[in-house]
Amino acid sequence: MNAKVSLSHQSAAVLLGLCCVAMLTVASANATAATQADEFQADPATGSGSVIVHPQLGGQILGYDVDRNGTEGLLSEYVSLGNGNNNVATETFDLKTGKILKVVAKTLNTIDDYVTQGIFQHVGLVLYQHGAQNDFQNDFLTINPLSSGKFNGKWTPPIKKNYQLWTTSVSPEGMANIAAFQLSNDVGNTTAYIFSSNVVANTFGPQIRFAADRLTLLAYDSKTNQAVLAFTSTIHAAIETIDLTSGKKRSFKTVGFGAVQGLAVDSASGTACITLLGSPFTPPTVEFYDLAKQTGFAVNMPGLNVGLDVEFDHIHKLFLVAETDFVNSGILVYDENGSLKETIPVQELPVSPSLIALNPSKRIGFVPVIVEPQHEFLELQSFRY
Repeated sequence: MNAKVSLSHQSAAVLLGLCCVAMLTVASANATAATQADEFQADPATGSGSVIVHPQLGGQILGYDVDRNGTEGLLSEYVSLGNGNNNVATETFDLKTGKILKVVAKTLNTIDDYVTQGIFQHVGLVLYQHGAQNDFQNDFLTINPLSSGKFNGKWTPPIKKNYQLWTTSVSPEGMANIAAFQLSNDVGNTTAYIFSSNVVANTFGPQIRFAADRLTLLAYDSKTNQAVLAFTSTIHAAIETIDLTSGKKRSFKTVGFGAVQGLAVDSASGTACITLLGSPFTPPTVEFYDLAKQTGFAVNMPGLNVGLDVEFDHIHKLFLVAETDFVNSGILVYDENGSLKETIPVQELPVSPSLIALNPSKRIGFVPVIVEPQHEFLELQSFRY
């Protein structure tokens, strides 16, 4: 395939004395969480779902999402032809059955491709990368509404010359407002620009400059109109908020150690949840932070598992964490007090991507799974929580 953005991280080494402090903090957090009243009501049908989504062409999935307030999902796929070209397509699917509903676009024997970016207020967003070799043009096509099953508009972010869109946030509430940032294509240039956007209205806030000298995860706080960034920096990871109107920045270090793997935000309470890979001296953790107070706590991941993507269910006030021990995989469901409510087994998850695509109103989600013997990302599996 053509070059794609792929986030990866490396664990940071830590001092033993600092590790002892972190582990004491984790133990205290676990004890506090255990005393919280258990008001969680699990879905009686909780667990791995029976709905499996198979792309129309049988290819590898290249981006996917589900409508958080609807009945459909969206995915893109490619089938390598072995000669540098691919068969590519974007399709909608039914959340209840997994059946492909409409093939939005399909191109055979091409160097072009489609990448699903997300669904925002019933509108699908897809990157269409096309053009001559080494001279690709990126267009962001919209499907409005998703049920129309066709490209009928564009999202036109103000990308600067020699820059590319690096990532966009998801919308836990399924709304149209997001945060996004762009990075320079020039080697050594760490200047980035972050901005807000309403995808449906195709409007954009001011471009705010910041240093992107590390790989960064992005979320959006819709209540405060702030971008929330999580990144790995020396010994600690760090969280930074950027006001997308004024440009004001605030940052603080995390309790735990290691590379950041996942990030989600509850805008209503101003709570951020991250996953950290840990270090040679500390275990992987799930961590919860009050963004206004810049305080938080860490909870150890169960067993030897590492946390991957984090997503937020705004209806039931739950953070869902994808996790794996590189043999078994699952979804961990936490409340905002750090209490682990349930563990849902799923098939083998790829380390990246591992997006948990949620429909909170139906208490269902979809995750990618590795299919053997190809050992490729060929399906989406449902689950209930």
